[in-house]
Amino acid sequence: MLVAILMAVQTIAAAPPPLPAAGPVLPTTLRVVPSCDPTGDDIVVCGRKDSDQYRLRPLGPPPNGKPLPPMTAKLGNGTIDGRAVQRCVAGICAPAAMITLKQSF
Repeated sequence: MLVAILMAVQTIAAAPPPLPAAGPVLPTTLRVVPSCDPTGDDIVVCGRKDSDQYRLRPLGPPPNGKPLPPMTAKLGNGTIDGRAVQRCVAGICAPAAMITLKQSF
């Protein structure tokens, strides 16, 4: 009798998990309107002319107004230090992460 009940329980479908509600939800229907009008037998390439659409924007200052302090941790007989700096190469500046491993011998 117990085996029959356990087999019946396995056939009952579980409720589907709820959909995640994090972030904005897109509308159900999207309509694409062409921005150019191809005419005749010519080949026409339609596209966006915004060259900055894929560029990363500057983040600005940290939320609490001060940068993160350097991180130091013990690793075996030495220490490992991590810090954020800004480096410039050939006139292009970008943030960088510097990690220093100090081992005593």
